[in-house]
Amino acid sequence: MKWPAALMLSTAFATGAEDMAFFENKIRPVLVEHCYSCHSPEAKKIKGGLLLDTREGIRRGGDTGPAVVPGDASQSLLIKAIRYEDPDFEMPPKKKLPTEVIADFEKWIAMGAPDPREGKAGAVSTIDLEEGRKHWSFQPLSNPPVPEVKDKSWPRTDIDRFILASLEAKGLRPVADAAPHDLRRRLHYDLTGLPPDPSEPAGAVDVSALLDSPRFGERWARHWLDIAGYSESTGGGQNMVLPVNFRYRDYVIAAFNADKPYDQFLREQIAGDLMPAKDAAQRDEQLIATGFLSIGTKNTLDENDPRYITTVVDEQIDSMGRSVLGLTLACARCHDHKFDPISTRDYYALAGILRSSEPLAGAWRRHFLKWSQALQPLSSAPDVLSDAELTEQLNSAKTRMDLNGKRYKVQRAALQEAGLTKASTAEQEAFYKTRPEVMEVMNEMDRLQKIVDRHNDKLNKLLPFLTSAMKDAAKPADCAVRIRGEESQLGEVVPRGFPAVFTTPTTPKVNRSQSGRLELAAWITGKDNPLTARVMVNRIWQHLMGAGIVESCDDFGKTGQTPANAALLDHLAQRFIASGWSVKQLIRDITSSRVYQLGTAHDAKAYEADPANRLNWRANRRRLDANALRDSLLAVSGRLVLTPPPLESQIHLRVEDSRTKSTDIAKVLAPSERHRTIFRPIMHENVPADLGVFDFPEPEMVTGRRSVTTVPTQALFLMNSPLIVEHARHTARRVKGLGKDTPARIEAAYQLILARAPSDGERGDAATFLTGFPGDKEDEALAAFCQTLFASAEFRYLY
Repeated sequence: MKWPAALMLSTAFATGAEDMAFFENKIRPVLVEHCYSCHSPEAKKIKGGLLLDTREGIRRGGDTGPAVVPGDASQSLLIKAIRYEDPDFEMPPKKKLPTEVIADFEKWIAMGAPDPREGKAGAVSTIDLEEGRKHWSFQPLSNPPVPEVKDKSWPRTDIDRFILASLEAKGLRPVADAAPHDLRRRLHYDLTGLPPDPSEPAGAVDVSALLDSPRFGERWARHWLDIAGYSESTGGGQNMVLPVNFRYRDYVIAAFNADKPYDQFLREQIAGDLMPAKDAAQRDEQLIATGFLSIGTKNTLDENDPRYITTVVDEQIDSMGRSVLGLTLACARCHDHKFDPISTRDYYALAGILRSSEPLAGAWRRHFLKWSQALQPLSSAPDVLSDAELTEQLNSAKTRMDLNGKRYKVQRAALQEAGLTKASTAEQEAFYKTRPEVMEVMNEMDRLQKIVDRHNDKLNKLLPFLTSAMKDAAKPADCAVRIRGEESQLGEVVPRGFPAVFTTPTTPKVNRSQSGRLELAAWITGKDNPLTARVMVNRIWQHLMGAGIVESCDDFGKTGQTPANAALLDHLAQRFIASGWSVKQLIRDITSSRVYQLGTAHDAKAYEADPANRLNWRANRRRLDANALRDSLLAVSGRLVLTPPPLESQIHLRVEDSRTKSTDIAKVLAPSERHRTIFRPIMHENVPADLGVFDFPEPEMVTGRRSVTTVPTQALFLMNSPLIVEHARHTARRVKGLGKDTPARIEAAYQLILARAPSDGERGDAATFLTGFPGDKEDEALAAFCQTLFASAEFRYLY
């Protein structure tokens, strides 16, 4: 009964990190932009005695009481103020916040108002670079010697020696090795995300075969897409469908399958469009790779607001910082970072690089003519839309929309004049044709619609030859500091560059004639950057072991966790670099270690000393994620199609209204119904229910470690979902074909669903279940039995 407590300990931090990320992305920027001018130490006069720049200040409140009561929006005066419930108490006073922003604050308070802002209200912090460089993750990679261990017979690899040495120092021992069937299942899921094929012979697993399988890239690409914030829509207020983002997804799959060196993988994603290419195919691949920076959240409602570009760049800095460097760089947008040695100048030095670049993702809307308006042509593109054509299309669409309002007024006036306001629709339509003022507007709208349709038709024919990508701006330039993050308050202009805490005499200098992304990529993957290898090695360890050596996988700063085994982390990072940044080799090294192959048995002494299993005295029991669960159901039922969906079904054609709320999502999902989950279109605010119930992440967040919840809706889904019932019926038909009688079918069901033979007791229980099933319907009984195995913990967890 003690194991669930350890699981809660191991997953609690992941949930906390997501909560803090929500605050940093959704709450802090709004407070800075709309509240700090009146409610921070920088205000000329602090209104109402209320300070909102620290956790203490916002919870203590001002003259009228607490601004925020964690978990209780009804008692939080801040919510009443931003809702404009009291005309004498409205914040911000000039203009009510958008509905979606108010909803974010309500959600934040319901989460318990997580807030990392330490210190007394109004406290000011300064950055000491020399002191900052002393933080463990900012130190150069060490090359620790492999430790000596007392029990020399237990380790199989150097990884085992690092683990055993830390256990022996605490007087602990690892548990016994995993059962062969458990290890077989663990390896298949960890490397391919699919269950073992029962037709394959039992015995030792061929790890190399799993790594060489196309299924490997499909599994490990999804881990990367979680931290890249991959989506096929923009998010934000309009949430526009993005037509060809899937190309970036396919690039990531191919990169993992080809074992593309990780440093090259990163360089291509940051600056692939600026790198030399040996041929057109490589040029296209590198161009597609830059989708990493172009696919992020964009609120196209703000497309003409000067703050729009600033917000897009902030998302890029935050995503790149957390995913690649494990740093919350975006926290320095409004002020020097409160914890890490990252200054506001550092932030805007990076912002200048990204503001000198344009993310092209294809989110056309109204007069959305500059940022994210177009797509980059691949080398095979027969033609592209000219700037003149794009301008004509977008202006025509905007003018038509404006005329629509005029049409309504003209029609209404004509109907009132003729006394036909209550006439039938057919009578009104016939009447309009007799009124020149009405027909003039309608004919002009028809003319404009034909222009829009003509360009849309041309664009749709071109989509197979276009991609989301980055390109340098026509005039790269340095960026001015936005004081308190506000676009209207410009400070000093900061030269493009990199955080000072990481700069050395060998740090590359930005080419002033380009954006600087080429040098940014070189700096991130350079030998002087201690974070890149550590962060990726930690991610790989986490996906294989259930928890990272650094548990806060997206935060290696001062608010993150310290390594459970710092020597092992640096040992693995050095091996990673020495192998040519080979992800497959590192996975091979870890899975061949004895610590990876341990069982999940409980040990009272070890649990008492290390309840969260940070020392790896046993393997962590892990629940399958949403992708693996859905793919497993398809696989065991025999319905899984392993080829990607047809290209034409993945391209989202341009239509007049490309908002997701106007899109038939079920129709979009239909072509991938039987394909692996990674090929399903994922859009902001439209995560399919069968994935969301098992904690599939929202695309707008950098999610290095998915939440693992245990809630009633999951059990109800497995019991009552028509999808689960359908999979159970298909599986039952397959099981029936694999066995001629009840004992053989029980054996087949266990091998197919749980990848092992049933015990004698399980055979007896299963036979009793099948023979005692109500009615005389063998197929229904067998389907119910298969569904029962689906609902078992053993199907959902790796032991």
